[in-house]
Amino acid sequence: MTEAFSVPPVAAPQLATVVERVVDLGAKLGRGRDEVLDPEELHRASGVPLHVVRALLQGRPAGEPDIHERFRQRLDLLHETYLKENGRKFSHGEIARQSGISRQQVQALLGGDRRPTMDHCSRLERFFERPAGFLQSDDAEALSCVLAVIEKALLQEYREHSERGVLAAASAGARRPSLYERHGVDGIALRAALLPDQGRTRLLEWLDNYMDERATEGNAEGNADGNAAKDAEGNRRSPGDAS
Repeated sequence: MTEAFSVPPVAAPQLATVVERVVDLGAKLGRGRDEVLDPEELHRASGVPLHVVRALLQGRPAGEPDIHERFRQRLDLLHETYLKENGRKFSHGEIARQSGISRQQVQALLGGDRRPTMDHCSRLERFFERPAGFLQSDDAEALSCVLAVIEKALLQEYREHSERGVLAAASAGARRPSLYERHGVDGIALRAALLPDQGRTRLLEWLDNYMDERATEGNAEGNADGNAAKDAEGNRRSPGDAS
């Protein structure tokens, strides 16, 4: 089943930020923009018309249909692309029986002769295995939700890729690299994005403590070096110099 949308609506500038993050992650994995942001795939996953997807990815306004027209667009897409095992579309009667909506209402909804209720949307989203809000969320929100799912998958892949690389480089040594050595600050930040709130808080606390310890060690080493330099300078000075 398609992963549920779990992010709030976003404005165009915020959508551009999400797009930038996805493109950046793709580049770190050796993938180009067109590979991680395929307009056709985003169109099918979000239900947003293809030309609107392209416009939004480029940061251009694309207008917004009224909620009834948007519902029609996405329901038509689902009816055309969500197919049975034999490759055929579900009939009105099959949709009615499995969704719990009457056949007459299904025909009216697909034909654009009836405005949907929230119950209609909920039942149809469950039938077509789409997340709540798929049939009615505005275009930018729908696209941002799909991008959030893509970003999460890329973060997971990047985390695994980074860990494999560092562990392979350290395989000759007996000591297992620490979390910081394996990931660095950037890697830890990416891992934190995949954690629930409680886990993220604990990781950030650990990172704060770790950086404080490193700063303390650095100060101690600096003081020791300074004292050693003073001692060396004192040893070089002769009694005559002192007078």
